Amino acid sequence: MYHRNMMENTPETNQRTFDHAANPGFHCSEDVILLPFGRRSYLPAIVEACDGEPIELDETTDRELFTLHHNGHDLTLIYSGMGGPACANALEMACSNGARRVVVFGACGGIVPTLNVGTLVSATGAVRGEGTSSWYAPPQFPALFDPRLTVALADAAARRHEVLSGVVFTTDAGYRQGPSLYETYRDLVIAIECECATAAVVSARLGLTAGALLFCTDNVTLPKVSDQHYRGLADPRVRAAFDAGLEACLEVLTTRSPTVVLKASRGSTI
Repeated sequence: MYHRNMMENTPETNQRTFDHAANPGFHCSEDVILLPFGRRSYLPAIVEACDGEPIELDETTDRELFTLHHNGHDLTLIYSGMGGPACANALEMACSNGARRVVVFGACGGIVPTLNVGTLVSATGAVRGEGTSSWYAPPQFPALFDPRLTVALADAAARRHEVLSGVVFTTDAGYRQGPSLYETYRDLVIAIECECATAAVVSARLGLTAGALLFCTDNVTLPKVSDQHYRGLADPRVRAAFDAGLEACLEVLTTRSPTVVLKASRGSTI
């Protein structure tokens, strides 16, 4: 059922097409928000905010898709489910049906004391602590997001809310992270989540432009016990970050702004 029978590049569009039981055909907007977690909370909140309309799929997939409407533009929302394999499959499906730009919008846990609960995280890249990305690129390949899309997301978010930019750690085992990992990556990564490395590498392989904007829901390094536990949208700080982050994603994906000029650390133009 899940065997890939055919994969080819169409010369006219350079778009990959599939004969694959787990890849149902549907109209996908060029701009996509990928939500990896929160079927009972984040998903309905996004759908309600954007008058989302469900996209009907057949029984070969359990992903949930919606058409979102914002300022006269349509986007596709894909609820992939948690983890690298689900994220990769959702990106494969989106790419083969018309996606061009994807923003991962989801929760993360902080592991540095400078990251407060309710802060937005602009992920510049990720440590490949998962396994899925190894099927798309050798281990030496960096999991980096598109720099222009990343800058645009960070700028849009900063106009609305507190933002911290940095590298995140992508894990396959959310219940098996602990002090040794925090110590190993001290001062190197700012948060832990389960999809960013996969999203960055898979997008690079598929030719998608990808970025990630996350919201911090808990942080094990903070002194207050309440800050160390996940409460989701029940925490008003997380709700405020979620709302601001969603607005930033929608703005960036529905506004064709002038090309961003990136500056190197010593002031030279990249």
